[in-house]
Amino acid sequence: MNLCKRAFLYSIRKKGKTLTLLAFLLVMATLMLTCFSIQSATETANANIKKALLGYFTINGKQLEGGITEEVREQILGIDGLSGRYTLRSYSYAEYCDAEGNPLEINTEEAAQIPEGYEHAGKIVANSNSQDDSYFTEGGFELTQGEPITTEGGNQVLIHEKFAQRNGLSVGDTMLLKDVEGKNRTIPVTVAGIFTNTKEQDSIGIAPSYDLYDNIVFTDLSTAASLLYGTEDGASVQYGDFYVDDPDELERIMDEVKEIPGVAWEDCTLTRYDNDYQNAKESLEGLQNIVFIAIAVVSVICFLVLALFLTLRLRGRIHETGIYLAMGISKGSVLLQYLLEVVLVAAIALVISFGTSTVISHQIGSSLLSQVTSETYETVDLTGEHETAGEPAEDLNLAEIEVAVSGEDYAMVWAFGMALCVASTALAAYPIMKMKPKSILSQMS
Repeated sequence: MNLCKRAFLYSIRKKGKTLTLLAFLLVMATLMLTCFSIQSATETANANIKKALLGYFTINGKQLEGGITEEVREQILGIDGLSGRYTLRSYSYAEYCDAEGNPLEINTEEAAQIPEGYEHAGKIVANSNSQDDSYFTEGGFELTQGEPITTEGGNQVLIHEKFAQRNGLSVGDTMLLKDVEGKNRTIPVTVAGIFTNTKEQDSIGIAPSYDLYDNIVFTDLSTAASLLYGTEDGASVQYGDFYVDDPDELERIMDEVKEIPGVAWEDCTLTRYDNDYQNAKESLEGLQNIVFIAIAVVSVICFLVLALFLTLRLRGRIHETGIYLAMGISKGSVLLQYLLEVVLVAAIALVISFGTSTVISHQIGSSLLSQVTSETYETVDLTGEHETAGEPAEDLNLAEIEVAVSGEDYAMVWAFGMALCVASTALAAYPIMKMKPKSILSQMS
């Protein structure tokens, strides 16, 4: 009778011991597959978060005499690691006049004060695209007439509907923007659109007149540059937000930016914005560490318990081992039979574990991922003028992550499980296999 048949018949005959071994190996395989699946899912979650929470840095060049020039921006965008996406912004103040130069009326009733020289003035906000400005994305501003302002057009403005009604302005009309610093800069602009605010201003009665929503005017970067710097090309800006492909590269990229010559970087402020990513990353790394520790603990416990179980099992088979040796069967063949008995049961357990671990890993893994990524996303102040909020958690694409058993993880657990069975069987059988046949036979009596 060959060893395969002997191993099969023993497993059938000893149903209780076989089922006990099967139950233990099934639990072991399920735990291992669940851990590996969650670990793989955290890697996917980390990649999704890296895409969703794009790291970026802001250059505040407000103190620079000529602002952030186009030449400097081109050098920045040439640095390896930048995504090519960027937003340019400028903030100023201007007096509003009609086409004939007569001052226009602003809202002063709800202002805490009307600074001298600002009786007909308001805040000027310039952005690469007015629709991307935080007033529209976070502040509740909404365009009701006309078109948003982009870098394609020049000398255009968006005005508040109440300001338009108060002064009889409509889309297509012309008005003048005059600087309030006595530099005699006057720029004619065309009303490209009219907006309204869907959220009430919190600072009514506290803010000065030029900061009231009614008195804010959006314009293009070129017009803002002409007001701020008097440049004809209008290429200089106060602020630049530059996005990176990998948030982990932010520090290196910012160091390279500071090495660009010809800029008084000591007068600039560079601020990194990757707190959301770092918080989520830290949580995921914590989960990965927990899973790694769990894998190590499960491995050690499974090895020790399996070795103990097989040791007790083989001690009760000394009589059987002696008979095999008396029949002329070698120790190697006997050891292979014992190993085959364990491997057959392990194979069945691994097949069943695919289904059990799929259900368990999906439920447990999804719950863990949702917990570690449900961080409070910080509100950041980009300009000193107002606040903008970070990306919400629902935009992280975590809903697309399915914690499932992959073929790679399954193959890894198969290899690990079989190696564990071989090592445990060898360790359990060693005390018997090192005995001489005569000693084994003498213990039979």
